Amino acid sequence: MKITDVELVNVVIPLAKGKLPHPLGRNYGAHMLIRIKSDNGLEGIGEGYCGNASSAVAAIIQDMLAPELIGQEATNISNLYERMYRAGFYFGRVGVTSCAISALEIALWDLVGKFYEAPVYALLGGPVRESVPPYPSLQGLPGNEEQNTVPAYASMQTYETPDEVAAAALEAVKEGYRSVKLHQVDIASVRATRESVGDDIEIAVDPTGYFNPLEAERFAAELAEFRVGWLEEPIWPPDDYAALARLRRRSPVPIAGGENECTIGGFNRILDAGAVDILQPEVATLGGIMESFKIYTIAQSRNVPVAPHNFRYGPVLAASAHLSLMFPNVIALETPYFHLETYVLKEGPQIVDGQVRLPETPGLGIVVDEDVVEEYRVDAFPRK
Repeated sequence: MKITDVELVNVVIPLAKGKLPHPLGRNYGAHMLIRIKSDNGLEGIGEGYCGNASSAVAAIIQDMLAPELIGQEATNISNLYERMYRAGFYFGRVGVTSCAISALEIALWDLVGKFYEAPVYALLGGPVRESVPPYPSLQGLPGNEEQNTVPAYASMQTYETPDEVAAAALEAVKEGYRSVKLHQVDIASVRATRESVGDDIEIAVDPTGYFNPLEAERFAAELAEFRVGWLEEPIWPPDDYAALARLRRRSPVPIAGGENECTIGGFNRILDAGAVDILQPEVATLGGIMESFKIYTIAQSRNVPVAPHNFRYGPVLAASAHLSLMFPNVIALETPYFHLETYVLKEGPQIVDGQVRLPETPGLGIVVDEDVVEEYRVDAFPRK
């Protein structure tokens, strides 16, 4: 099966009008769909949206990486990954280049799964269990024995006031989520959310690198009374692993991180420093499914829990769910909590009662809704 073409399609879907407060920042869902086409008529779907860097990702795919793939045997993913990675020898292999490689590598796995008529997780060795048991501190999360399910937590957008984020979190709980994550930097929002959702719901907090080390230590101390599940990447810069390790030794709540790393070496540095209690690799930035598989394996060998980072619907959510089924150290999968006017996938992972359910169909198990793509297609993404 030879690769014949690589196509990119940009899709922007506005937020739905409904019960949720209006968030700060982005008010839409965005997808850069990657289609890898083959000479037998099959195609694989990946995703490369990276905020304001998306045009750079597109240029890297079109000018640097796609020529490495076209005409090559699609089933040899390891060789194709190496070709793409080495293409960045002079001009960089991390950052936006890694995002571009990830998008294509995910699409290759979808294509190869369709060729062999098997789900991606089956190609990688099969699920380690029928469902992923919850993180022990998720006291309200019930065990679920349904096949091919992963416990999820609702990742909130950022809101202007404590009352708004508390209201959004309560809506997530009403939809079946038993765990929520806030992107707020104030204790008032944590307090309001705890009062809103009650004591049986897990709350995690992600300040997205807002604090310096001293501020982060004070913030962590204040979180203790609210039984927070973890504090995620609170320090700027996020790759100051020595500072993060110092915080972890002093923090009364677990420390999570890793979403900003994009190499195996970087994840080894996190683990060697003892910087986190919970590792959070992001399949869309670190090279794709196979590189993620390696990092999950390293974490498992060190007995470190993994909670995959994912703030996307679409192919990336599907790829993250396939990986999550395969490792006993995966505790929960991040899912974005916002409602769109419609969704780019006609078939794919479903979020039901706080669980991500995967279909057993080949590849990533996704089918793009071509009518939605046609209606919401754009030439360029708005600035985030």
